Order: sequence, then C-alpha cells, then structure tokens
Amino acid sequence: MISQAPSPSGTQPYPIPPPTPVITASTSGNIRHEWPAIGLTLVHEFISPAEEQEMISAFHAISLLSPADSKRRISQHFGHHFDYTTFGIDESKHSPVPAYITNFLDRLPVDTDGKEAGRKPDQFTVQYYPPGAGIPPHVDTHSMFGEALYSLSFGSGVPMIFRMSGENEARKLRLPKRSLQESSDGNVNGKVGGEILDKAEGVVVHPAWELMLPARSLLVMRGASRYGYTHGIRPRKTDTMDGVTVKREGRYSITMRSVRRDEEIGCDCLFPGVCDARVRQEQEAALRAGGIKKAEAQ
Repeated sequence: MISQAPSPSGTQPYPIPPPTPVITASTSGNIRHEWPAIGLTLVHEFISPAEEQEMISAFHAISLLSPADSKRRISQHFGHHFDYTTFGIDESKHSPVPAYITNFLDRLPVDTDGKEAGRKPDQFTVQYYPPGAGIPPHVDTHSMFGEALYSLSFGSGVPMIFRMSGENEARKLRLPKRSLQESSDGNVNGKVGGEILDKAEGVVVHPAWELMLPARSLLVMRGASRYGYTHGIRPRKTDTMDGVTVKREGRYSITMRSVRRDEEIGCDCLFPGVCDARVRQEQEAALRAGGIKKAEAQ
C-alpha cells in the first residue's frame, strides 16, 4: 500500500514506509489502523459503496463537471464556509449541511473525554481532485478549529505524505503569503523522504512517510499529527502500490472541522513553530516592542 519513489544509490527510498500501526476492528467491524504516539487513525470502509455513489451524485448535482472542470479542483462548503485568506471561517457565508453528510456524523470517532468530548464537526469542505492533482504540504490552522480533524476520501484512493514540521515550516508560516509560498509538489530540493539537509536553508528536514488513503476511508488527525505534522499529496498521474503502477482517478474528499468561537479561540499546543496562535503573539509582541522603541526615540 506504500508508494515509493526511486532513491539515490546507497540511500533509503523516498518516502520511507510509515511506522507500524496498531490494527484493530471497530464495533461496527471496520478495520482501524492507529498510530497512538502521534494521534493518527485511519478507518477503512467507513462508508459503504452505496453511500459513496450517493455522495458523488449529490456533489455533481451542485457542480456539474464540464470538460474544463475535469482538470481543476472544485470545492463546496457547508456550514460556515472555509476562508482561504484567513484559514478560518467566513461568518458571512453559510450553507445547510446536506443529508449525505449528517447521516454519518453519529458514526464519527469523536473524543469521549476532555474538553472536546462528544464534539462533532460543524464545518465541511467537499472537494473534487482531478487525476494528478496534489495538495501542498501544510499544517491546518490550530486556533480556529477543534483538535480533531477528519478527512473522508471517496471516489478513489491516494497516498498522503506526512512529515514532522521543523524550521522550514516555521519560517514559511511567518511569510506574508504562506499559502502561496509552498512548492506545488511539496518537494525539498527535489526529494521527499529521509532526513536530509536542505542546502538552500541550511536546516535538517525530518523524514517523510506516505500513507495510502483508500476510497471510502476516514482519516482522523489529533495530537502531533494534527498540530505538528505537515500533510500533503504529491501531484502525479500514477502511484506505485505493492510494486504495481496505478493510474490516478478523480478523487473526492470531505474535510470536517469543529469551529471555535470567542474564548475558545487559541492554542497551547507543543508545536509553537507552526502554531498560528503563537505567530500572532510574536507579531503582537513585536509591534509593542516597536511602539516602545519609537516612543523612547521621540
């Protein structure tokens, strides 16, 4: 199930295989792969093939797929719309959540204890990805949404790359247009995988591993996988799975988040380098320091 790129002679493959998961069966019989150390869970066959077809039909009842559309990503938002400029929500835009989503919400593996116990997502982004499309590696906004981040894949599967964030990601988060600064293929010096030195930046890049997300599977990110790891998809037309080259098909996903409001907004995670709440604190402190210096100079 792992897709690996060729590696230079004498080096490990890029990307490296994922850590060995804990494999269990849920109460409904779904096979779950879990990585407890980083809070990552992959539930296989979370939805049925019939539900999958219903979702695809419902998507295209709203967004008809023309020949031109088949080559670009298409997004639909339900609940409050996701805002790609603030990485939070747009309070002025809200769409009713369709039944094909609400029907499975009670099956989600929500937290059973802690301050987010029983909390279900209320913001949904449904997307179509044409064959070959990718997603730049990123860490989702910490402060504006709850800890659990859910991603349901349907239509076809795709490998997703995970990498522990480091100095590179911390620097990019502090760029004025961080969402536009990522390379579209997510590569560092043309490689994805084993720990290497980024010559351009002079910093160590952590190892990456690639996990196959099958059609109808549910990915759940909490803890380190949610707050400290980047995740992304390499843009390419084919993947190598179990030694066989497979052409990519059109894929759909539903990203599900719970919106934080008022005093809930914020974050005290263990990954300040890629935490938007910490970045704001740094910026506010810098502004205060600049104001004090300006006042002292007058």
